[in-house]
Amino acid sequence: MGDLKTTLKLNDRAVRLLELADCEDVASLATWEHAAFYKRLSDVNQQARIYKRMPAWVEVGKWIEKARVFQEHHVAAENFEAAFASAGGAIADDAAEAAEAAEADQEMSSFSAQGPVNFEMDPDVVEMIALSPVALPLSGKVLAEAGVAVHDIPEAILLTSARGDVSMRVSVNKREKPVESNHVKTSVVRGVHVNTIVFGSRREEPNTMRLRSTSEFVLPSAKPAVVNQIDNEDRIRLLRSALPQTNEGISPDSRRFVRGVLHSHPGRLWWGAVFTLGLQLFAPLGIFSALALLMKDMQNPYFQWVPGWFLFFPCSVFVFGILFLLVSYGASCRSCGQRCFVPRQCLKNKKAHHIPVLGYVFATAMHMVLFSWFRCTYCGTPVRLKE
Repeated sequence: MGDLKTTLKLNDRAVRLLELADCEDVASLATWEHAAFYKRLSDVNQQARIYKRMPAWVEVGKWIEKARVFQEHHVAAENFEAAFASAGGAIADDAAEAAEAAEADQEMSSFSAQGPVNFEMDPDVVEMIALSPVALPLSGKVLAEAGVAVHDIPEAILLTSARGDVSMRVSVNKREKPVESNHVKTSVVRGVHVNTIVFGSRREEPNTMRLRSTSEFVLPSAKPAVVNQIDNEDRIRLLRSALPQTNEGISPDSRRFVRGVLHSHPGRLWWGAVFTLGLQLFAPLGIFSALALLMKDMQNPYFQWVPGWFLFFPCSVFVFGILFLLVSYGASCRSCGQRCFVPRQCLKNKKAHHIPVLGYVFATAMHMVLFSWFRCTYCGTPVRLKE
């Protein structure tokens, strides 16, 4: 299969050398490996003396590569011929199917040529027409207002003179369920039809006459408590502003004018301010007293005048520190919830109480003790400590 001279375009000496190496056609040459085949050609050439100088390694590799390419093309061609031969039967089957389709078309055309058919005489069609809804004709004006074009309207089929098969879909309207009275209905008019839209149920308000207190179940003989609406209004008014007698005779511009919302724990906040002031005042005195007593104990002549009762100040710092942790540390603003007596490195409100050197906490605590109200250091909300 495949002549070496014509297929690979080799000269006579190359063909003679390949034939002596038992490679008579292209198929046998394509099966050889390059290194083994070159060694075999070298041995044959050394014995037969065909070439004075053996062909180069690269040239022999080109012979083998050309043979392999030719062999692949030859196998692909054989496979195509086999597939083409096997496809002959399928082509014949397709031709038969085409002939059958042509016959069916011819029968349909002959059936159509028989003339129109009256489908209204069919019992099934009569039953479907009886169940179908009634169609109301629309005028051209209504179609023009709705923006319906002429080509969008499908052509109606007359059942009394229809050709061929006619497919019909008839839907039966189900019985509508009764709508509850607590639903809201809205009618929308579109052309000649009226659509009803149900948006949802109306929210019912609770009946206060049916509410009962827990005391009725604990003590059945007890009468139900009556809520006094006037007391609730007075309580809300008291939370928002102080009583009239609290600021009677005081100018609204004065610091003694109690203003702001009422704090939920005014007593704790006022005592927290007292303990904060005591801690800040006694802290430097306690440090100084402790150092002075220590120097006196070390027999320093400059501190022999220090009395023994100076020990009161360090003890006071300890006591006020404990009270500060128990009461003052947890006191917070009613509005923003920030701790009033704990310093923070953040931006303060421009209306916050402030004393140079002493800072914001000391000024806020002093304002609480003296005037029974303060302005939050962080949110600036006025909060009062008395009614």
